[in-house]
Amino acid sequence: MERLKKAFVNSVEPANFIICFWDSSTSSAAADIVPFEQDPNIAFKLRNYWTEEQLVWRRFDKFKWLLVRCPIERDEVKWAEWEQEAAWHLPWQWCRIEINLNDSDISDDG
Repeated sequence: MERLKKAFVNSVEPANFIICFWDSSTSSAAADIVPFEQDPNIAFKLRNYWTEEQLVWRRFDKFKWLLVRCPIERDEVKWAEWEQEAAWHLPWQWCRIEINLNDSDISDDG
């Protein structure tokens, strides 16, 4: 994540996106959603004034995290709708790429 943050802060070209990460290891008992303002070690918000964008990593709900790169000044209603759509698990969404990885799929064994 640190490389991603550094790349964002040093970027000079704007690129807007919303990426939804689903944490299947989170049990229904593990529960409390903590706003990023209260837990800066996990979630974050960075600003890049060259591109006039912000990069936000935050918990969306109990199972999902969003990584959002968007304008600093944005239409909050429109972006909230897009974030909601990004978090939905609908395979027929036309502007969606889905990648599923299990922990066993990722290793250091080269």
